[in-house]
Amino acid sequence: MLSNGYILGLISITTLVAVLLSSLIFLLRNNEVEGLNSEVKEKQDIFKIILTVNGLDHESGDVITLVTVNGLTKSKLFDDTRTYLSSSSTGKPTIIEYTSTFPNMTVKTDSQFKACALLVKNSELICHSGKNSPAFRPEIVDLYIEQDKSTKKFAQIVPMEQEK
Repeated sequence: MLSNGYILGLISITTLVAVLLSSLIFLLRNNEVEGLNSEVKEKQDIFKIILTVNGLDHESGDVITLVTVNGLTKSKLFDDTRTYLSSSSTGKPTIIEYTSTFPNMTVKTDSQFKACALLVKNSELICHSGKNSPAFRPEIVDLYIEQDKSTKKFAQIVPMEQEK
């Protein structure tokens, strides 16, 4: 028969081997994870502009938004009866938002872009020019329409420095 000391020694050795094996597996997996983390691709900066047009009401009519960068223009028509007026039954001015992305285009820092809103009803064009910032975030442009004043005059009042 086996003595108690022999059995305890066997259990101790088995436990030690199990702990060493577990530690070895942990170290190997941890090194693999670190290896994967160092090979992760750098996050791609997709140029994006979020354009909001504020102050629309029942008198505004259809609005076409346009965003131009590096000679490429993207646009979207906002039909007043289908798009923004159905969401505003209170009679208060409404906001529309257009997000334009340029995923397959390299836009360098400080490259010029232009965001515009064309009021189809009276052919008034409100624009804002800006520059691409170095941050990994979308550029945000807010345009304001005031029905009582000429929108061209009002657009000139809004300083470009606020629109970064």
